[in-house]
Amino acid sequence: MKRYICTTLFAAAATFAQSAQGASDTVSFVDFENREVGVYGNAEAKEDFKRNDYDKSWWYAMDKNNGENSKIVYDGEEHGNVLQLKYPKGCVGPSGNESQNAPACAGQIIQPLVKTADTMWSAYDIFFEDGFEFQLGGKLPGLCGGKCYTGNALPETGDGWSARIMWRKDGNAVQLIYFMGQSSEYGDDFKWDLNGTITQKQFTTGTWHRIVNKVSMNTIASPGNGDKNGRVQAWLDGEPVLDVDTLRLRDYDTVKVDKFYLSTFHGGSSAEWAPTHDCFIRYDNFTVSTDSIAVTMAAPDSGNGSETCEGENCGQGTERIMQRAQSRNAVTPVKIYRIDGTLVGRKNTLPDAATHQLKNGKRVKVVR
Repeated sequence: MKRYICTTLFAAAATFAQSAQGASDTVSFVDFENREVGVYGNAEAKEDFKRNDYDKSWWYAMDKNNGENSKIVYDGEEHGNVLQLKYPKGCVGPSGNESQNAPACAGQIIQPLVKTADTMWSAYDIFFEDGFEFQLGGKLPGLCGGKCYTGNALPETGDGWSARIMWRKDGNAVQLIYFMGQSSEYGDDFKWDLNGTITQKQFTTGTWHRIVNKVSMNTIASPGNGDKNGRVQAWLDGEPVLDVDTLRLRDYDTVKVDKFYLSTFHGGSSAEWAPTHDCFIRYDNFTVSTDSIAVTMAAPDSGNGSETCEGENCGQGTERIMQRAQSRNAVTPVKIYRIDGTLVGRKNTLPDAATHQLKNGKRVKVVR
């Protein structure tokens, strides 16, 4: 049985950094430190968001609006260079792609992954800048597979699915999932409230949030007849916020988790979704992995770092288990709880070989 790490890291410490890029289970890692401050266009995105060599479904809109939509900005010592996307006043929907001469409301990238799997993890850091207007809602990046259904395209043959994230009114966070048997033609919302056991989670402006997703494909009873046991899980700022395991995401075992869908904009489609002034979101540390993404951090060479938990229920407790680090050199000790609320009391006895070195000198424990 695998033993998984159960909390999420924040900001730059949240990813494998340089060591992650060489890890065999890391499918994609983008932290923008290789880029200069300035316009971040289609050419740069195609270099950073590596794709496979057979899927032609690239869709970029990073050069729209005269390069004003997509830039690299410096965010300070903790994050360094990050991606800043502009959500223009009055703009609703993705509004165009690379082959069209239409304005894009923010950024659009479909990344066909270089490796596919039945289970995939993704993570990124997100910062809604002060003054951001949530309005009625908007789309955020997530994973998808097969035909990657979005919009009002209703899955009918089990040949595709998507599990993106949305902000709703007042910043309420939900998972927007397209799957067989969904109730709405525009996908079904699953609130980030851990099945009603915790308060509905909200994105706030002026602070970095950390998002982690895990998507597991359902089994197949027979070709064309998928079981309703697909699973989507989410963590926000170190806390489990979503666990739904009754999804029929596919009807054929050829449908995998095979794309990262960075599609973000206000909408909806009608005018009341649109912001009344230009708004901005910053992103950092995009990570996709076939194995658990490293999620707790120990102080340098402390020898007694973060505790771990094990089993399928790992990370399903409702306690907040890690406060946000106030600097790159100070991290609050972690307490981890099982789903029944009991404290996991293990100490770290792992050798250095079982950790990933971060670029700030700290280590992330990866336990398998």
